[in-house]
Amino acid sequence: MRKIMGLFKDLLFNLLFILFSALACQLFVIDRLSHILMRHYKILIIGISGLQVIFCITFSYRETNQFIFDLRLIPVVLGGLYGGPAASYCLFIIVLLARLPYGGHGFWVTFVCMFGITLLVSLLSNTYRSQNLRRKLALAAGLAVLYSFSVFFLKNWLADQPSNWNFVGIYIVTLLAGIMIIIYLIELVRQNELLRSAVLKSEKSEMVSQLAASLSHEVRNPLTVTRGFLQMLKEPSLDGRKKEFYLDTAIDELDRAESIIKEYLMFSKPKTDSLSAISIKSEIVKLLDLLEPYANNFSVKIQTLLEDDLFVSGEATKFQQCLLNILKNCIEAMPNGGNLSIESFKSGSYASVHIKDTGIGMTPSQVARLGEPYFSTKHDKGTGLGMVVVFKIIQEMGGTMETHSNIHKGTEFILKLPREKFKSI
Repeated sequence: MRKIMGLFKDLLFNLLFILFSALACQLFVIDRLSHILMRHYKILIIGISGLQVIFCITFSYRETNQFIFDLRLIPVVLGGLYGGPAASYCLFIIVLLARLPYGGHGFWVTFVCMFGITLLVSLLSNTYRSQNLRRKLALAAGLAVLYSFSVFFLKNWLADQPSNWNFVGIYIVTLLAGIMIIIYLIELVRQNELLRSAVLKSEKSEMVSQLAASLSHEVRNPLTVTRGFLQMLKEPSLDGRKKEFYLDTAIDELDRAESIIKEYLMFSKPKTDSLSAISIKSEIVKLLDLLEPYANNFSVKIQTLLEDDLFVSGEATKFQQCLLNILKNCIEAMPNGGNLSIESFKSGSYASVHIKDTGIGMTPSQVARLGEPYFSTKHDKGTGLGMVVVFKIIQEMGGTMETHSNIHKGTEFILKLPREKFKSI
């Protein structure tokens, strides 16, 4: 019994080292070397597996002066299966060199059995890598059983006293369990890495799609305003001053559309670059001048109550874009007409902006999903990316936005932004 416990203890020590080193190598080294040539990958496999072989033989269980037992087969098999024939032959040489100092009949048993396993592993390595997990486990288990029976057959033939069946059973069970556990964990890590790579590629592709859709959404706003002013130019009763104003405004909006395109070509997400003090009243007034024709198309009346000398810190162009997205959504939520009220005032160290419509409203679940890419209450007409931009700009300005809505009663957006107490010159 003591002999069996001694064998099990040493084999378990071998297994823990192999397991730890294999997973450490897989997690921290191999998965980060996809950009390096395959020959470096194989050298790494040989190095790690060779270290495991030396450790196993060094901390082996010595049954007699002639024979020692350990789990050297695991790194030899796994190194050959994952590293290819060249790795298999290199590991065979490492085994012989590590086993040679211990001498005895066991060296020749190792030579014969390892040579046969090395040939099989080198022949099966390419096939192994293309198999599913179940077949990989079955293949490795078959090699382990073949090696074990070969070793004990030759050992019992050469030794004066054959090993008892309990000793043989413990060795084979531990070897089988060890090689299958390690293969399972290695394949699990590799599968997770492949899945992570696929997710990263998907996210990159989605980002490109988001960028294109968002670009289209953001450019549509100034183009819609421009179209409204151009339509008003058809009015025969317009005087020259108003025509000039409408033309200048349309050109300004086209310039803004060009600016948005340039911005999205440079950045994949809104980012505040140069900060300045922004007058909330001034920016809202500018936007309402632009949006008035669009609101008239929907029969929407706009009411404002804007406090003077209310400033926030940010980039004026992007703050306009933020408010424009909200106001345009509010107008479009009232297809049969309604009222849009905008109020701004000081609230402690914050500037509050309340934007309220009397439109179709949203359910609590829809409100909760605001700001998610591709979620829109406009169904096929919207991408939801306009609100993504809104939330991002507000966040980068250090503010927050609350949304309250009731079906058929309307929606209220409450923006709170850190107040700037002075006006920049």
